[in-house]
Amino acid sequence: MKPRLIQRFDQWVEALLTIPKLLLLSNFNLKSPKPILKSEEAIILGNGPSLKEFLSKHAEFTTGKKIFVVNNFVRTTAFQQIKPHYYVLAATDFWLKEEKEGWQEERMRIFEELASRTQWPMVFMVPVMARKHQHWQNIIRKNSQIQITYFNNTPVEGSPGFVNFCLSRGWGMPRPHNVLVATLSLALAMRFEKIYITGADHSWLKEVFVTDNNRVFLSQKHFYDDQLQTETYTSKARPMYAGPTKRERRLHEILQKWYYSFRSYWQLQDYARSIDCQIVNITPNSYIDAFDRESIDQLTVNG
Repeated sequence: MKPRLIQRFDQWVEALLTIPKLLLLSNFNLKSPKPILKSEEAIILGNGPSLKEFLSKHAEFTTGKKIFVVNNFVRTTAFQQIKPHYYVLAATDFWLKEEKEGWQEERMRIFEELASRTQWPMVFMVPVMARKHQHWQNIIRKNSQIQITYFNNTPVEGSPGFVNFCLSRGWGMPRPHNVLVATLSLALAMRFEKIYITGADHSWLKEVFVTDNNRVFLSQKHFYDDQLQTETYTSKARPMYAGPTKRERRLHEILQKWYYSFRSYWQLQDYARSIDCQIVNITPNSYIDAFDRESIDQLTVNG
């Protein structure tokens, strides 16, 4: 077969394999996030190390934009300063049985601190699979300021047309191996005119190494490393685990996980263009190559 025909064949196979996943995992009656005014802009704050400088020098850039934050952001001093509109958790680890010692307790702290520290209206966005777990809901519902919204995080693959069709209906999203993929999918579903992303360094390639006894270690650095140094959340090099299990990922598994993340960004870029939305990456030295790039220094000068 010619290369293009092979690519199309692969996409047809991926689409055929996606359909059973949608039927088994997606909730087709789930309401998509409420669309906003077309003229509104959003900004997504990732947890990469560069966000520390953004918050210290350019926090005013978030003014007038809908703010999305993710994962451990609530456990930082920036949470009550920024007052985000949307908070996203996407990893299945939050809802599955945790085998690694101390990790379940650390994750529960996110829910506890959300309930205690949120003093403004905020939408908490989690996968539909989380709906059947009551432990976190009982905590979050103590705070009437927080509105819980569910989304389908079923991995969608296939031709661009098929992926875009599923995205437009909220049935799933490109493989959400990183919370930024899920957050971008949700922001696109809300039809923002422009979406900025910052704190999305994604520079893990230079942080991975293999020891002489074939263990793979990775330093996962975050902007909050000086605030949140625990045995569970640390910037020190350590293995990457397979979900909530104690099994250490092999190098090819880690690289495959990253491959899916970076491919997902290109799929989201294709969808964004189809609905006239611009995604702008303002993270300095980011490894994400799918989106338009602009300098935050230049934007704040011009603004």
